Amino acid sequence: MNYDLLLNDNTDELTDHVNIAKKIDRFQVIVMYDRQPNFFDYNYLMNFPSKKVRNKIDTNRIFPRVKNETFIVRQKNYEENIQLFFKLRLNARYELLAKVTEFMTAKFFRTYESHLTPLLENKPTLKWEIINKLYRKYETMLSSHARLNEEKAWSVFSTWYRTYLLNHTVNQLLSEHGYGKLNAMDREELNLLFLEKLNASFASDDSFLNAFTADVNLYIEKMVSEILALFELEKDSMEQINELFGDGARLADHQSVETEAKSNHLTVMSNALYQFVTEAISNQKFQCASDEWPQASIQNATLSGSVYLMPPDKEKNAGSLAKAQEYAASLTEFDVDVLDSLCHMYLAQSQTDGRTEIRLDDLLKIRGLKTKLGGTGRRGGYEREQRIRLLKALSVIQYVWIEMDSVRIYEQGKPVSKRMEGRVFEFFHEDGSPYLFTAETIPDTIYMAIGDVFDHFLQGSARQVKLLPNQAIEFNPHQQKWEKKLIRYISWRWRTQARNAGYLQPHKVSTLLEKIGVQADSQTPSRIRDRFEKALDSLEDEGIITFWQYNQWNEESMTKKGWLRIWLETTIIIAPPDEIISYYQPIERKKAGTARLTPAAGKDETDREIGAKFKKKRRQLGYTLEDVSVQLNISTSYISNIERGASKPSKNIYQRMQNWLECNE
Repeated sequence: MNYDLLLNDNTDELTDHVNIAKKIDRFQVIVMYDRQPNFFDYNYLMNFPSKKVRNKIDTNRIFPRVKNETFIVRQKNYEENIQLFFKLRLNARYELLAKVTEFMTAKFFRTYESHLTPLLENKPTLKWEIINKLYRKYETMLSSHARLNEEKAWSVFSTWYRTYLLNHTVNQLLSEHGYGKLNAMDREELNLLFLEKLNASFASDDSFLNAFTADVNLYIEKMVSEILALFELEKDSMEQINELFGDGARLADHQSVETEAKSNHLTVMSNALYQFVTEAISNQKFQCASDEWPQASIQNATLSGSVYLMPPDKEKNAGSLAKAQEYAASLTEFDVDVLDSLCHMYLAQSQTDGRTEIRLDDLLKIRGLKTKLGGTGRRGGYEREQRIRLLKALSVIQYVWIEMDSVRIYEQGKPVSKRMEGRVFEFFHEDGSPYLFTAETIPDTIYMAIGDVFDHFLQGSARQVKLLPNQAIEFNPHQQKWEKKLIRYISWRWRTQARNAGYLQPHKVSTLLEKIGVQADSQTPSRIRDRFEKALDSLEDEGIITFWQYNQWNEESMTKKGWLRIWLETTIIIAPPDEIISYYQPIERKKAGTARLTPAAGKDETDREIGAKFKKKRRQLGYTLEDVSVQLNISTSYISNIERGASKPSKNIYQRMQNWLECNE
């Protein structure tokens, strides 16, 4: 590295500046930092990566802007106590290297966050093991590297440092006192004024400290980048992670599982508060008093409080109350689709200043909707009616306001209750000003940030997200409403059961009906049972669940009076597909002697080949996915996944596809 290129080049060429600068005696600056357990956060990796850590890493802030003691020492005084000051300089050098080591460790986790989050979630012991391995690795590299042990490197840095401070302080003195007054001072008087001004800058000038810290960070970043950052962080990610874990095969396998699972699923929040919000909207739980905001309340061991529908400005008048109550009366499953889609897009994209750019067409595309044809036969775009419907759903979501007296969260592994209030999402223009949805304007792009109430549930070991099958969004919100509601609830239960691998824990029929908003006495009980079982059959046919079955249900009970009560108390086992089990395995808490549901060892070879055979025959016959979807009554996305080998067909679907192949021989 050419260290000369890093020297400060902002020296004022004006004669006045040069003349005053020449009269300033050589000096040394000693900055004494209070050593903190870790600059990048207490419980460094346990809560990693927090928003604060992300910001520091993304802006390459290695050197901290924290309280310190700064001593400005004239060179003659420094030389009189050379041994003492040299030890202080070495300590400062070691402190800087420690902060670089901490920064690089944090940057590793930030860079490979998507790989590490599912592997380290709920494994605090393993997290600390990895952090220590990385820290020791980087510490050894830095301490042994020749350039960082060269006195020349530190001498150049020190020269740059003094030049920077000299130019800055002389400029300030000239601005405050003028050249004539400064030039008339004797050398000693001028130097005392210079030291006084420099000390004041370090003690109380925030703008100076911010600019100074930023420039020092830039210098340090350049000094270490060629040695460490680029060399380490451009390696193959899985190779480095495998090296740390010492189990390359298992992690490589999980990476492929993760890719497959995420191609068939959305990633959304899974905390209990988010689940309640989606259920309140889905099942229209909002109660409307004449002069109050629509309100949905909950009281259990985890949550206590209410969700309201109220405008962003919270101003209560006849118009705003009428609008909120109109929204409460017209809530649909489509509103939940949009909420989950926003959540997925926020989690899947990088954020700038905590905000994510959202294209409205992407919200329609994620539902599997096709754009209409243009005049030349090309895709022209989505229909205005589709956009208006989407805009109404976004308006509803913008009205959602949460006030929880008590929410159970975990801090350092211990449950605590906290009061929370705020929006689910907040919407902005590009310039950062709040965005208010209106029926008159349909934007192409909006910017979105997640509300503070959910920020805790997305950090480090407290991060709670689940896989939601794509079909939960793609299914028709009217004809397939039961299926959509069941998917959302069951996928949430799989995520909450994943830690103990309790996927086969039975579900009570009455609970499932409650979660999908069905009252058993609202219509003919036999029709409810038929529709309920049809919904579960559809989920099995789509490959969303592996199978479902009653747990100790006696069909003869149907002939008895009062069979409905018996049926409601009956339980059902609903098994997840293999890809869900495999994806969640890294977060399982293994217990000796505990029965676990594991992925199937593998189906017949014909099962694995059916997709390729079906695709080949379909193309030979000139059929599109839509054509065979209608013929077989299977969704296009599911057929596509089977053809690509991303999903395995259920027995029912496999037989349908096999029969189709035989009929078309």
